[in-house]
Amino acid sequence: MTPVNNQKVTEYAEQVIETVSSWPEITTGNGRFNSTTFQIEGRDIGHVHSWGPVDIGYPQPLRNQLVAEKHTEKHHVVPDSNATTFHIEAADDVEQAIVLLRLSYLYQILVLQKRGDGDAELTAIDVNDELAGMEMSEDIRTIFEDIRS
Repeated sequence: MTPVNNQKVTEYAEQVIETVSSWPEITTGNGRFNSTTFQIEGRDIGHVHSWGPVDIGYPQPLRNQLVAEKHTEKHHVVPDSNATTFHIEAADDVEQAIVLLRLSYLYQILVLQKRGDGDAELTAIDVNDELAGMEMSEDIRTIFEDIRS
């Protein structure tokens, strides 16, 4: 990558950070290896490194399905974990990184809703409607339904 491309990737990562930071109840922090972390109610959503990798943890069935459908890849350092890595390399990758982080966010909201935790803004989020709007596969929607029940 040329220095100009490195600068662009950093700008793309900043776009992801700006969007995800605006979601209800998201808190950000400084993570390891020059990353910005995202949490909701103390629960990890994922993190973005300034040079492009986006690392996100999911429950195993969701992680496996996302990898199988080629939405993301196994984690670049710990491939046998529940984590995935998506690389932001171009402007077109920004939206996919946001979608992947939104899936993790929706999973965490679903867990909070199931427990009866979270504020009114979080409990009002309709996970099924969001998944439908994201045009996720039936397999992914089924995984979310299994988590809900």
